[in-house]
Amino acid sequence: MSPLAPRLHQAAELARLRPAPGPPTQVHVSVTDRCNLPCVHCAIHRKKTTDLPTRTWLRFFDDVAGWLGPQVGVNFAGGEPLLRTDLEQLISHAVSKGFTTTFNTNGWLLTPQRAASIADTGVSIVYVSLDGMDQELVDRTRNRKGAFRHAVDGIDRLRGLEGPQVIVACILHGQNAPQIPRLLDFVRERGLQLVIQPLYQTFDEPYDPSWHQRSELWPRDLGVVEAALDQLIAVRKEWGPVCNPIAQLEGIRQYFRAPAVHNGLACRAGHSDLAVDAQGKLRLCFMMDPIGDITQGSSTERFWTHPRALRRRWQVAHCTRPCNLLNCNFEGVGEQ
Repeated sequence: MSPLAPRLHQAAELARLRPAPGPPTQVHVSVTDRCNLPCVHCAIHRKKTTDLPTRTWLRFFDDVAGWLGPQVGVNFAGGEPLLRTDLEQLISHAVSKGFTTTFNTNGWLLTPQRAASIADTGVSIVYVSLDGMDQELVDRTRNRKGAFRHAVDGIDRLRGLEGPQVIVACILHGQNAPQIPRLLDFVRERGLQLVIQPLYQTFDEPYDPSWHQRSELWPRDLGVVEAALDQLIAVRKEWGPVCNPIAQLEGIRQYFRAPAVHNGLACRAGHSDLAVDAQGKLRLCFMMDPIGDITQGSSTERFWTHPRALRRRWQVAHCTRPCNLLNCNFEGVGEQ
């Protein structure tokens, strides 16, 4: 076989693929890698990176606004975004551009003063992580005593303020699955909503299909996870306080049964979503190489339409990893 044959084959594949169906509708910005909780399911806190300056993010939002206009969502993530003392300035600037803004937090830093200043930014949704109703378990999996109490207090402080909608975000795993009924009661009592994600390989580590065999949180009894998913699906069918579409919950069921088997579902990474990591690297998928760098001063639109981005979309289309079930990647996010 000619040494050019593999390249020609890939070029033919690329030529047959369409580019992104349009501009992104959701932009995820990881504004810091720093985190105050060394969670057992995450490795981001081990990074030793320096936050980008305020002006870099403000310039990025100006650039995106000029390209996409206001019809886009911006999600602030990390790390723990509240470790940035300028988070309110960043969110307020994004809101001023007409973006619908959300952010994720573990809730530890949601003091009364900080909760009030966040509410004043105009942010639409705050996702607060709460992985169950067992204080000891949450503190242990978040690796810091008080994690449960701080999350609950932060949720209640935001509820008492006019402004953002509060959504409880839970990572479903083998040890907290029996607590799903109590967690549903918690959100109902407070008039909130619940969104879950399945336990996935430790974030920010190279992909390993056998990771679950070493995870202390992976379910040893699938029955407890199946029962939790049955209840979540039943509540969703009743239009109760569960955000996940039924197709995703059923996909999560199959994932827990066979975590290394390709689920055959599409992934929206790089098609409707664009991400920026804490170093300013533009990514279509956090598991793949970046397509650009916002610190270089080039137009974000140029990176989105660059042949490098087309190659990444080709990789996404041929990817068999199960992370397409995560909320940021699940393509059927608007389905029942």
